[in-house]
Amino acid sequence: MKKRLPAIATIGLLLTCIGCASVRQRSEITALNQIFTIPGRQQLFVYSKGKVISKTLPHRAKAALYEKGDTLYAEFIATSLRPDDRNPATIDQTDSSATLFVHYNPVLNKLEEKSPWFRYQTSGLDIDLVTMPLQYHFATDGLPGQLNDYPLNFHVHIGLLSEVGRYRTTYFRRNQRSEIQSFSFGIGGLIGVSPMLVNSFNTNGTVPDEYQALGINYGLSSVFSFKSFSAGFALGYSKLTDRNDPVWVYHSKPWLGLTLGVNLN
Repeated sequence: MKKRLPAIATIGLLLTCIGCASVRQRSEITALNQIFTIPGRQQLFVYSKGKVISKTLPHRAKAALYEKGDTLYAEFIATSLRPDDRNPATIDQTDSSATLFVHYNPVLNKLEEKSPWFRYQTSGLDIDLVTMPLQYHFATDGLPGQLNDYPLNFHVHIGLLSEVGRYRTTYFRRNQRSEIQSFSFGIGGLIGVSPMLVNSFNTNGTVPDEYQALGINYGLSSVFSFKSFSAGFALGYSKLTDRNDPVWVYHSKPWLGLTLGVNLN
């Protein structure tokens, strides 16, 4: 006889809805309101004496990026720039007080034109709400491995994230819009809860009936993120929260899992 865990399903569904809401409300533009590392050999522009002047960033530097009116602006941190090189065509410490921007003058002889990509990078804390649709417990004690495929489970990934992004402006029939793309990779720890199948097979006959117990998963995880969505792998251990944990053959034995989720920060 199988016993159900309606509480797990309810919690999983509730948290899934919360995650979906965060995806709908997330603004890619807002995500740019922070400090980024800007790779060198990129072109930016500044207003000077009523004219738009082109400047090249000769080396990697840090800058605050923000968007306003489909234009991306950059304010560089002085300590990340090189001293004055007396070259008006390059960006140095004398430009730290200036507001530079990514500017593109389209030819407008085509239906659609796109500016070159402007690249940026960042790293920091990563928090993901994930589910583990597939979890494989490796073979142990002479018994084969066991594959769990419970769709309703809840886990949190916390770790370090490295993100690469790029920005460009698209002109379509003289209308201007911005386009932002980002990809990130993170590694960290994972902890969560999920149902676990307990039966005579995986308890060496100690438990005659079959039921679903509440299990705790913990381990290391890696995530690949695009926009707000993430996918990755996790390697860890499990334990049951009830009295049959000591006789469960997969107690504190390694497993490999596939994770899917949303990035919360």
